[in-house]
Amino acid sequence: MRRKVLYVVERVVVAVIIAIIVMALPPPDGFPQWLSKVQVPVVIFVFICYIGKLLYDTLFYDHYWP
Repeated sequence: MRRKVLYVVERVVVAVIIAIIVMALPPPDGFPQWLSKVQVPVVIFVFICYIGKLLYDTLFYDHYWP
């Protein structure tokens, strides 16, 4: 169980670092103004979905093979 928790913590830290980097990057030239306004909400939505999938896969992993 401890290994699972460390795995989840490691993945969450990597996801947080990637999300911070993506949000901190300046938009490229020619980037539509409306798209720059939805950049942060989209990154947060993808981050939350990834964390949910990670927790679901970790907690409901089938350990017993027939």
